[in-house]
Amino acid sequence: MTTASTAAPTPRYYEAGLVALLMLFWGCVGLNRVGIGAIFPQIIPEFHMQKWQATALIAGTSVTWAFSSWIGGWLSDRYGRRRVLLPAAAFVAVMTAAMGLAVGFWSMFIVRDLLGVGDGVGWSVGESIVGDESPPHRRGINQAIFAGGYTLIGAGVGSIIITHITASLGWRWAFPIVAAGTVPVVLAIALYMREPPRHVERHSIDWRAALRLLADPSLLRITIIGCAMLTWLAVSIALNHLYLEEVRNFTARQAGNIISAWGFSGAAGSLAIPFLSDFIGRRLAVALAAVGAIIATAFYLGGGYDAATLTVLIGLAGFCGFGLLPVVIATCVSELVPEALRGTALGVTNFCAVIIGTTVMPIAAGVIADWFGTAVAAWIPVLALAVAAAMIFTVRETAPRVVARSAGLSTALSN
Repeated sequence: MTTASTAAPTPRYYEAGLVALLMLFWGCVGLNRVGIGAIFPQIIPEFHMQKWQATALIAGTSVTWAFSSWIGGWLSDRYGRRRVLLPAAAFVAVMTAAMGLAVGFWSMFIVRDLLGVGDGVGWSVGESIVGDESPPHRRGINQAIFAGGYTLIGAGVGSIIITHITASLGWRWAFPIVAAGTVPVVLAIALYMREPPRHVERHSIDWRAALRLLADPSLLRITIIGCAMLTWLAVSIALNHLYLEEVRNFTARQAGNIISAWGFSGAAGSLAIPFLSDFIGRRLAVALAAVGAIIATAFYLGGGYDAATLTVLIGLAGFCGFGLLPVVIATCVSELVPEALRGTALGVTNFCAVIIGTTVMPIAAGVIADWFGTAVAAWIPVLALAVAAAMIFTVRETAPRVVARSAGLSTALSN
């Protein structure tokens, strides 16, 4: 492996600007990913689809996302972050606009699959860039800010924007408008971002190293937890609007307003819980958040509450669920592996989590919804959260402050 020379610390102003731009880009990805669920009540009858076909529009994107996340992370470790991220980001804008041209299930399916190529690269390479440019004591919060763009813009603002555009102009205008907003963000990243200094020189990393990483029991277990958490996310995206409009008989705009609380509070949680995890540990923070999300979601689905109460409950579920996501799928992974393999590790763990969590499980949820009803399938995210809560303490603790305290305590006891 070729090692780069020791680089000067990243200037704080550059770090903050880069994280903000990458967060905006990831928010644009969130709009195209979460937004498909917002238009399901319109395109299911227009395209004459079953619910399993609707959820396949999420699963198909996830397959290409999984492969491109793995390959993109590996390529960026080998050839550099900029030359991998920027073409993928531009491709995201083009494919987002193309969603408005779909004329049926198969054309939408193909466009969504192509979209997943750019989205997947954005995840592993974007998180790698944030990890590269952040000092260890700010890595967790910066990676949470990046991931929070998906939640704040995609699930929060997006739930309102896309449902209102759809109600006013029709669903075909929603995604070209989202693409138009993505273009200036991509251009700003191209102008502002440098190649992270740790990767100025090429790293000769064998792709098989990615598979060997999973020999670490903690990394394997965090990957399984990642599968559960992406199941929570993908099935929620697929069924939230259908549940509110079909089962609870809310209008599209009412559903969008309720679900926006999931995103807005989720954005707050995606900052608060990773920040808390820096002090109390990754494992305890994930466990507490998972239990909180289980309780809130169970009340959300189990009671016939009015819109205001549902908004509060889904907001609490979003705060906890989105809050633990970046800890599980980004920070823990980054801290469990050497720096030189960070992009590769984020790619391979995301590959596995996406194949199960956002490919297999949404289709399974669609089949269950077709056979037993949307109200039954909507409980799948609760089961996924239970898996995360049950398994997190089998993972090695990685929070630097907590590890240092434990090491200090062990030294004191040994003396």
